[in-house]
Amino acid sequence: MEINKKSTTIAFVLVFAIAFSLVALPNSNAHTPPYKIPTTAYIHVLPNPIGLGQTATVYMWLDQLFGVGYGPGSAAIDNDYRFHNYQLTITDPDGHKETKTFDVVTDPTSNYFYLFTPDQEGTYTLDFSFPGQAYAEYSHDPNSPMVNDTYLASSASTTLTVQQEQIPGPLGSPPLPSEYWTRPIYGENTAWWSISSNWLGSGAPVLSATGSGDISAFTFSPNLPWGSAMQRYPGDAVGPRTGHVMWTKPLQDGGVVGGDSVAIQGNTYFEGSAYNQRYTNPIIIAGKLYYTEPRSFTGTNSGPTVCVDLRTGEVIWSRTDVPALSFGYVYDVEDPNQHGVYPPILFTNNFGRAFDSFTGDPLFNVTGVPSGRDARGPNGEHLRYVLTNLGNSTNPNWYLARWNSTKMWGGAGFVPGGAGFSPSIDTTTTTTSRNVTTTSWVNGSLVTTTKTVTTSTTAVDASTSNRYDWNITVPGLNNAATTPAILAAFYNNMLLCMRGTYPGVPSSFGGPGSWAPYTYVGINLDATEGQVGSVLWSNEVSAPSGNLTVYYAGADPTVDVFVETYKETINFVGYSLTTGQRIWGPTHSKASFDYYGQPGPAQPYGQVAYGKLYSSGYAGIVYCYDLTDGSLLWTYGNGGEGNSTSSGLNTPYGAYPTFINAVGDGILYLVTTEHTILTPIYKGALARAINATDGTEIWTLNAYTGEFVAMSYAIADGYATFYNGLTNEIYVVGRGPSATTITASPKISVHSDTVLVEGKVVDTASGTMQDEQTARFPDGVPVVSDESMMEWMGYVYQQKPRPTDVTGVEVVISVLDPNNNCYEVARATSDENGMYSATFIPEVPGEYKLYASFEGTEGYWPSQAETAINVEEAPVATPEPTPVPQEPVGTYFTVSTILIIIAIAIVAILLLRKR
Repeated sequence: MEINKKSTTIAFVLVFAIAFSLVALPNSNAHTPPYKIPTTAYIHVLPNPIGLGQTATVYMWLDQLFGVGYGPGSAAIDNDYRFHNYQLTITDPDGHKETKTFDVVTDPTSNYFYLFTPDQEGTYTLDFSFPGQAYAEYSHDPNSPMVNDTYLASSASTTLTVQQEQIPGPLGSPPLPSEYWTRPIYGENTAWWSISSNWLGSGAPVLSATGSGDISAFTFSPNLPWGSAMQRYPGDAVGPRTGHVMWTKPLQDGGVVGGDSVAIQGNTYFEGSAYNQRYTNPIIIAGKLYYTEPRSFTGTNSGPTVCVDLRTGEVIWSRTDVPALSFGYVYDVEDPNQHGVYPPILFTNNFGRAFDSFTGDPLFNVTGVPSGRDARGPNGEHLRYVLTNLGNSTNPNWYLARWNSTKMWGGAGFVPGGAGFSPSIDTTTTTTSRNVTTTSWVNGSLVTTTKTVTTSTTAVDASTSNRYDWNITVPGLNNAATTPAILAAFYNNMLLCMRGTYPGVPSSFGGPGSWAPYTYVGINLDATEGQVGSVLWSNEVSAPSGNLTVYYAGADPTVDVFVETYKETINFVGYSLTTGQRIWGPTHSKASFDYYGQPGPAQPYGQVAYGKLYSSGYAGIVYCYDLTDGSLLWTYGNGGEGNSTSSGLNTPYGAYPTFINAVGDGILYLVTTEHTILTPIYKGALARAINATDGTEIWTLNAYTGEFVAMSYAIADGYATFYNGLTNEIYVVGRGPSATTITASPKISVHSDTVLVEGKVVDTASGTMQDEQTARFPDGVPVVSDESMMEWMGYVYQQKPRPTDVTGVEVVISVLDPNNNCYEVARATSDENGMYSATFIPEVPGEYKLYASFEGTEGYWPSQAETAINVEEAPVATPEPTPVPQEPVGTYFTVSTILIIIAIAIVAILLLRKR
């Protein structure tokens, strides 16, 4: 047996309809004598009958809601006015009784449910008893006119039949897809969560990272590195295992300018580095990609905001009234009134403006959001931790508060006879008027008109106290006058804070010179481990010797480690999140060119994920360290084929500067980028994907992704999108759809003759339907092997020479013969034109169905086709007759003829003599 006191939607619906009968009760004045309110008890058990050892749910409720109809004392989710002491007596088939008493009915609808697992076959009797309750006996509204009233006792009974036969269990999810799929994912395919994901943008908090927050201006912090605000590892993103191009889309003119009118022959159009990036902070929600287009030279993110289908690039909406976005907001509502994920919302920086993600329509504005450090809550909410000194510098009095983004919603209200439950935004509306002047030519004359435009703005004030979950004192910080910096916040775990200033010479980016000790502080957020807000530990750290500049480089609560990085020696030091003490390091220095970070201030870059620390830089090498002990596990980029970023003379560095731009599903996604690229851009730059466990190279694709203050990369649903500065285009790569064809000849053949099977396997991604590709490949773009993908995509989309060593994919030929036997008859590999062919000899006469199956690769989903042939019986050959032996006809004829002639001649002579 097991008790579960959570409320259920079923119970809520069953009972709420009954509640309206109470509206007729007096609700304005006290009454004499007190009411004795009758109750009706109900009990129901489901499923019934049930199999032995299976679990049934016993529902118990009354026809009354505690205090409903009497104003502020009515049953509501946020108070504790409840019924008490429900009793359930269970009598088993042998007559043994067991009684359970439930002290508090937590569900405001008066429903309580109990999970019961019978251990005998037969009939159980279940008796529910409510003993009655005075309104004022427990928690209640003291101002309610019901203070002297009493709910009367009632009871109900039911039976449960238990049988040996088990009833069917719950349906499972359909299996993961084996064919090309798109959004929306059908609601019963719940297991597909593991292959689908969102990418919510730089302003969204993450579970494990180098911090969180939105960089929207060119500022340097002495405490936090640039990389801390670039959300490369959201924790659940799923990217591609292939460099197959799904589609490309120009953002501006790009590539080679042409002609001889520019200073450098063969020069290319400006690609945006370092401060005018053209494609920044792409956001992906529910299979839709959101980005803001650039405008002219300096108009980074000043054009319209566009929503396109991630898989096809098809424009869903484009709006000039939606500015550059910061993050997407996906919130899972799980309360007694309603369940499910709210329609996603798009927000500008710091919740400033909200837009509907499906249409782009403006929703509301937000003001007064406090500064602090974000953590992602269990349902997707933003939880912002704020430290405030309510004292002064002499007598500090530190408080820690948690601001909750969901508090901007006023909850759900129920309107009897109206629209039912509806979430409400706690907003105010301000109407303003302004004069708008327009100048235009009318009939050859310049005409200026002025009109008054009235606009209404709906705004949420996020600064009020009801937007916070709690605000508690932190006496452990009262020996600090300056505000501690919150380096990382982990929900229901801890805050990592730093007091003081990191060591650094005055010439460091933004950092004042300081060699004084600094202090790390851990603050508890886990109520099961003690008082929330209590200081777990405090550790003063001396500045490292050698006048080194220190930066914070990340924290991972899964292994309880946080990391510092030293600029001058280009290495890392690890500390315990449990004690604050140093546990390893410094590591060996990285390659010298990694002095240049990602790719701004001079600092080694670190990304934490999977209990490891990854780092890369201008030297082109990716380092992987074990976070628990700092040991170097592997490197990528300094090996041979398949593990090299060497550039030779193509770059001034001897290697391609390589940086980590996304982490997901066990893969690191890398780009070639740097602070300011010279033009023409050097040749051979690559986007890459490597295995996060061992550094094995998975795929590469020619691309240069220029970025600096914001990322130009996102992964979700098995796809990646990034910016290619070599043509100023958006790229989306991932596993694409394919199409297979089949023909057979002859269509009608004779048994024992050979049949020829042939066809094509072609790429049907939307990119193959673009103007250039349809013109060059009128019969479709051939499908190629994963090993040939990079060179082939370069040929199809990047005007590179046609590769001479392309390999195709295997096609399996199978048949369904006239006896309904299905079997494989041949295998063939397609060529560089996508064509395949094979032959086979049918085993028996009759009608055959022929199938050509391409089983798919990492680059393409499977496809198949079928055709039919007829095999006839071979005709029966007519046997040659056996010749009968004969005399030589010609000889006999000649002798007899001569004898006759001679006889006639003799007779004639004799007749003549007689005369």
